[in-house]
Amino acid sequence: MVGKRVRGALYVHREAIGCLPESLAACLTDAVALAAGDAWNVARLEPDVIGLMHYEDFDVSAFPALLEATRVNLKTGMVSRTSYRSSVNPLILHRKELLLDPADARVKGWTATTLSLVERGAFRENHRIGRAMEWSKRLAEFGLAIVGDEVRPI
Repeated sequence: MVGKRVRGALYVHREAIGCLPESLAACLTDAVALAAGDAWNVARLEPDVIGLMHYEDFDVSAFPALLEATRVNLKTGMVSRTSYRSSVNPLILHRKELLLDPADARVKGWTATTLSLVERGAFRENHRIGRAMEWSKRLAEFGLAIVGDEVRPI
């Protein structure tokens, strides 16, 4: 199945929705309707709760920052919104290639970027690199820079 599992939630990019089982796609459709036009490109699917997250453009940022998030409770219909646009240390997304259809042409290059960083040890203790400042610090410690989707020594 498409997507990335994190603590029981399934994360999937908007472009890979067609790869989801019909039941999950239906829940997502309901959440999108309740969110009434909120911008999003990644969905976080959990039982009864759907997150619609708007990350930076995947084609522009190797590790996109979270810009906005909408949380939809499918049982209650409650919708809450949070903006991260002014955050100096936003959440960032690793392993974005897992959120797309494996047949997507971009997956191969993005997987190579991730593997290059894994091989260098940059993903060790990954619970510490979920925010932009920590990620930048980790890359600097390893003497690395990300240019486009390429890993380069500083």
